[in-house]
Amino acid sequence: MPVALSASQQVVALLARGWQWRDAHSDVLVHPLDHGLNVTYNRVDDTLSMSAGLLAAMELVVVTPAGKSRRQ
Repeated sequence: MPVALSASQQVVALLARGWQWRDAHSDVLVHPLDHGLNVTYNRVDDTLSMSAGLLAAMELVVVTPAGKSRRQ
């Protein structure tokens, strides 16, 4: 069973995948190719909230079990 990551661990993972801070004093991480896709990091509560654009994009994701093609 996968281990759930904390918000701060998810921030590190997003940064490793090319996401960037909006600016030097921001708590907003933006997607490298589409800044409309972003998450806001609440450092006090250690939580993330997604932008409306990212929520809409996540609705398009087709979850596929490991080892299965999405075309099967």
